[in-house]
Amino acid sequence: MPRHRGRVAVKVMIHAGVVALLYIAFSFALFLGLQVRPLYGDICLGVTAVLAAAYVYFGFIRRR
Repeated sequence: MPRHRGRVAVKVMIHAGVVALLYIAFSFALFLGLQVRPLYGDICLGVTAVLAAAYVYFGFIRRR
């Protein structure tokens, strides 16, 4: 049973890390769009959306 808890804890930590990285990517896209150039922000928002879709697909939909 402790081995299963450890595996669950690692998965939760990985998911939390990915969500934090997605938040940072989204914040950086907003920074680029508002402070640098709107085109760069639009491009980064698109990249962030693709990363979020990949996270949902590989993290939840496609199971081993």
